[in-house]
Amino acid sequence: MRRLAFIFSLVLLLGADAPKKPTTAPAKPLEPWETITDKDIASINYDDATEDGGFVTPLAADLSNLEEDTKKERYQLADKMDNWVPGQEKDLVQQVRNWMCLCTFADLGRGLFEAEVPYVVFEKLKRDMPKEKLTKALAYIVLKPDAGTLVLKAPDLGFEDDAPEADVRERHVIYAKKLLGRLVGKLPPKE
Repeated sequence: MRRLAFIFSLVLLLGADAPKKPTTAPAKPLEPWETITDKDIASINYDDATEDGGFVTPLAADLSNLEEDTKKERYQLADKMDNWVPGQEKDLVQQVRNWMCLCTFADLGRGLFEAEVPYVVFEKLKRDMPKEKLTKALAYIVLKPDAGTLVLKAPDLGFEDDAPEADVRERHVIYAKKLLGRLVGKLPPKE
């Protein structure tokens, strides 16, 4: 009996020194865009994104200027956008970057609705993504313009030819600033 008591106390003693298994799962590492701070966002300069009616990076204020026939074409394009594969990318920043690239195609003379495509894209993103995630993803694109890959064409949306990579790289960041500036109240400029 003593031997059994000794073995039992030994097991208890050894068990007390055994490492404990964690009761919670280890924290998932943050995605790079999740590390963007309010200070980072506040540091962004919007000077190159204030002009919406110009030749480069135009942006419609709304769609009231479209005639009925043109509105039908725009709605068809919007329907196709819902199924655009690069717009469904799992990586949030890459997905938003793909949408900003799409904004550049019409701007670069690749199709109709030069100022309206960015408007439609912006409205879609604001509707489909939580504001905080969208804000940080856009800020990441602006702060890390050379990161990620660029979409250079979208044949399923009517943009058949490759757009010039350097132009897409430059302008997708300006479009990111335009939407970010609207989300944080920095754009459009107050008169």
